[in-house]
Formats: sequence, C-alpha cells, structure tokens
Amino acid sequence: MANQTISGSPTRPIYLDYQASTPLDHRVEKVMADCLQEYIGNPHSSTHRFGHRARHAIDKAQGHIATLINARPPEIIFTSGATEANNLALLGIARAHTGPRHIISVQTEHESILQPLDYLATHEGIEVTLLQVDKNGLIDLGELTSAIQPETILVSVMAANNETGVCQNISAIGQICAERSILFHTDAVQTLTTESIDVAEQNISLLSLSGHKLYGPMGVGALYVREGTDIAPLMRGGAQQRSIRPGTLPTALCVGLGEACRVINENRSDERDHLQNLRAMLTQRLKSGLGNPVEINGEEAPHIPGCLSITFEGIEAEDLLYELPDLALSTGSACSSMSGEPSHVLKAMGRNSIEIARAVRLGIGRPTTAVEIDYAADQIVAAYLRLRADDRTDGNHETRKHRNGMS
Repeated sequence: MANQTISGSPTRPIYLDYQASTPLDHRVEKVMADCLQEYIGNPHSSTHRFGHRARHAIDKAQGHIATLINARPPEIIFTSGATEANNLALLGIARAHTGPRHIISVQTEHESILQPLDYLATHEGIEVTLLQVDKNGLIDLGELTSAIQPETILVSVMAANNETGVCQNISAIGQICAERSILFHTDAVQTLTTESIDVAEQNISLLSLSGHKLYGPMGVGALYVREGTDIAPLMRGGAQQRSIRPGTLPTALCVGLGEACRVINENRSDERDHLQNLRAMLTQRLKSGLGNPVEINGEEAPHIPGCLSITFEGIEAEDLLYELPDLALSTGSACSSMSGEPSHVLKAMGRNSIEIARAVRLGIGRPTTAVEIDYAADQIVAAYLRLRADDRTDGNHETRKHRNGMS
C-alpha cells in the first residue's frame, strides 16, 4: 500500500527500499482479485471452458509482458521469480551445449547469476570469465571483446545493478554478441519500470524479470527465450511452456505480472520523470545539508532514477540506519544483508572495507512523494550530524553501539 500524506506530513515509517521489493499496484491487485474469482480451471485443461478461460487469461498476460520488451508472447516463459529465470538461463544454455564451453559475466552481478556460474565452473567443467568494472561500476567493452573465445556460448550482463542503479550499455553488448553469434542474456529486474528495452533491437537472446520488482506479485517472474534458442529444462514432468519449464501455471500470479507490465508500458515516461525529480531533490538536499561527506557511488555512470547508493564519510551505515527508525533503508542488496557479507559490488568498484561499511542504499518508487523525500532528507542530515557529534564526544563508535544496546 502506498504511503499517504496527511496535512503535508508523511505517515511513518517511510519505505525507501524499492530495489528490494515494490508494493503491489492497486490495478494489479484488482485484476488478481477478479482472476481468483473467475478463473477456477487448470489453464492446461483443454476439454472444458474453465480451462480455456484460464488459458486465455495467461495468454493475455504473456502478451502484456511481450509488448513491454518487444518480444512474441510464446517467447515468454513464466517462472517463480528472477532467481529461477537466471538459473534457467545460465544452466539451461550451458547444458544444451556440448564440448568445451565458456561463459562471460561480470563481477557485480546478482548472486542468482554468480552462484550458478560458480556451480557450472566447479561441477560441470565450464570456463567462466567475470569481467572487472571501473570505479563507476561499468565494464570496458574492449575487455568484453577480448574475453570472447571460440568456445564462448553466452554473455550475461545485468541491465542495471541492484545496489548502485548503474546501467550497462546493453545495446553495445548485444551488438558485440550478435556479430559473433553468441547468445546474450540480461537480468533486467531493476530496469523495466523506467528504461525501455527492446530485445530485437538490442540483440537480447534471453531476459529475466520479476513480478515484485515491477509492482506486481511476489512468487512469479519470467524468462524471455528467443524463438529457436536451444535451452535445456531444469525440471522434468510435463510439456507446458514449450517443455522449457513444466508445471501447472498459477493463473492469478501470471495475470498479475502481465497487468504490472501493462501498467508500466503505459506510464513508463511519467514514472521516470517522477523518480528523476525526486532523486534530484534528495541528492540536492543531502549535499546542501552535509556537503563533501556525501559521495554517490557510480554517480558518473548512467543509472536508473530510483536508486541511490551513498557513502557517508566518517560514520558506519548500520549506525545511521539505527538512528533512522522511521525510514526503511538498506546497506545493499537484500541477499547481501541476509548473508552479512560486505557488498561485492562496491568491492569490485574499488571501495575498501571501511568505505563499504559506510554505504547506504536509498530506493525511490512509484508511490514516493516529495513530502516523504523532504522528510527523509531532514532525518538523514540530522542523524548524520548527531553521529558525528557523538564521535567527537565519545571518541569512537564502539562506545555509541554499547550505549544504544547494540552488540
């Protein structure tokens, strides 16, 4: 549910973690509720009208997803989310090929890319190259070209990073792959709400997306697989979805994902403008309030408008978040926060352990208001100044943690 404003003041807490998950859009919620009432049949049952109606609803949803990325509806394979879609793309392509195989990806990819690649390298004898990034999180296209071997079967590069919002040059990468007849996969989870992606024009062979990053439902995602692409299924047990991903489809979840994509397709330009304005407002307020202590990670690179990764000089991110109980922020990706490991993304960008510990991710979304940004900026500035004052008084942050009851 979107945060509401009352007499110019935001209700609290304020959600600013939209890269981790987005709330269900009210339009999506409505079509899903209708679907649960109307479509009781198994969409794969072809002998009665209940199955036909459910199948028609899923076909319509496929159409909405396909339209968003300029694909064909049969090329959309529903999954349980982007993690499954990424695994299906990497493992499926690798296992559909024989002989020496080589895959290229990037050090700053999501763990649902890095871990399957590690498995393929460790257990299935596939050579994997992870490209380095520069201080802004961008790969060097010349290094990508040089890394390609005769055995290279796939290049996988995410469209926008989930921690920093930095966008890679997907069009140029797709062209490099197309010229060499190499498949190109992109994790577009963070990109589709504000950036235009055309799988045909950008030579994308496979594309992953997730419902709960698009103001759709959790538990559903999709993998675009270009027609004619040889891909091995991860599961066996049915001929559904071109036998690429067998199993009975959850009609309401598929319909919800389709509606989320329809809404994006109709409102992407306005949403981008909205987020750009709020991002500029937040950045200006923090820099005017704090000045040099604020450094935006990847600031010089292209980026999605709703994501800010900020390093605050002289304080630890965990301390800042502790001082901001009314704001839902994070220190990095949801997966990284669960593991407790420092950000591999910022490390790859050349940040040291101290700098990584000072980084906070702020996510702005569709329901975010200017009043909320104004309030959040005030709270962050005040909390930062308090922490620096405490440091001058206490001498170190360990004293502050003990006083706050933190271990």
